[in-house]
Amino acid sequence: MCSVSSVEDQASATFADGRSDQGDVLIACDGSNSVVRTFIHPGVQLRMLGSGGWISVINQRPPLLPLNTQMEFWQPGVKAGVADLGHGETRWYVAFKNYIPRATESKKDQILRRMKPLPELIQSCLEWTDEDQMVPTQAGDLLALSPWYRDRVLMIGDAAHATSPYAGMGACSAIADAAFLADLMASGRSVPAIFQEFQVVRKHAADSVIKESRRGLDVSTYGDLKGWVRDWMFKNMPEKKWNQIVTDMVTGH
Repeated sequence: MCSVSSVEDQASATFADGRSDQGDVLIACDGSNSVVRTFIHPGVQLRMLGSGGWISVINQRPPLLPLNTQMEFWQPGVKAGVADLGHGETRWYVAFKNYIPRATESKKDQILRRMKPLPELIQSCLEWTDEDQMVPTQAGDLLALSPWYRDRVLMIGDAAHATSPYAGMGACSAIADAAFLADLMASGRSVPAIFQEFQVVRKHAADSVIKESRRGLDVSTYGDLKGWVRDWMFKNMPEKKWNQIVTDMVTGH
């Protein structure tokens, strides 16, 4: 998509190949690097967190990874994870705080140098992954962006409230956006009323996820005394508190 425009009762989009299309509304769900966002907020860019790593999906499941399970590994300055996706596929990632992947160096060598000790599960994933399957990532987000709409154009998901991956709620927030918006669209109300209520209801939860994601980056990569205190608290936390944390993350409170 190259450009977006909107008039009183219609939105239109022009694409890179020169084609264009029109509709009653335009819903921008084109991700954290949204093109449509520039129509509503020219010049707005992601707030980069100075952290990055790699993510990959492989067609094998390591024997150490139980079915239907995601495991995380926290070390000072490092967070890694491995998840069973079903159908024999596994997603894994390694992310470093205050480090951006270097395109001129071996991806695996960068991980091996910076993640010590190397968990056996991560080692298995590295052995089964070609470097060209490892996609570099950088953490960035969009906190408190407002408004999410202009005329007949509305942003949802990462286009409106991009979050870094450290809370694991980016896709969930987008799904919640889509479900709530579908209900509003079916209500028969006017487009301005629908867009306004969508932002009022969804914005608080989305911003809470972004804040939690930022905090998650810090908590998961603590070292020294902070890391020891974190681990002690987790080991001694009552089940009721764990359940509350999960509930707060799911609801965005």
